[in-house]
Amino acid sequence: MLNLEGFVPKRTTIKIGTKEFIFRELSIADLAKFRARLVGEREKINKERRERLIEDAAKIEGIDPMELLKYSDSSVSDEELEQQMETIEGIGYLAYLSLKYALPEVSLEDAMNIVSPGIIEEITKAMFPMEDKKKPKPATLSKKPQQ
Repeated sequence: MLNLEGFVPKRTTIKIGTKEFIFRELSIADLAKFRARLVGEREKINKERRERLIEDAAKIEGIDPMELLKYSDSSVSDEELEQQMETIEGIGYLAYLSLKYALPEVSLEDAMNIVSPGIIEEITKAMFPMEDKKKPKPATLSKKPQQ
């Protein structure tokens, strides 16, 4: 395993009420946990949907429940992941992941209570500090004019 001893992710201290909280920049591993949570929730929804479809198809003659099941399951798209990151629940869960580094005893409920609408933008900037900087333009290959 790689020694990450010298690697120090950005930390931002934000005063909320009378207490200071340290939010750490989110890593790819944190975002993977967020996605896994969404996938787990989606699997639960898909299971319930499958059970209902099978029950409904059994009541109607001429419908193959297996054919309906092909269309019932859906996965989490990148677009949906980004949309979920902007919801109140998404921001709360990401704040929870960010706070866990400096405050291991924090619960999801604690994080949801700490985050208020007035400071969401400040917390989001702490979790995603690259958002403040101009994003680099992708390199393009261009041919030099021939002489």
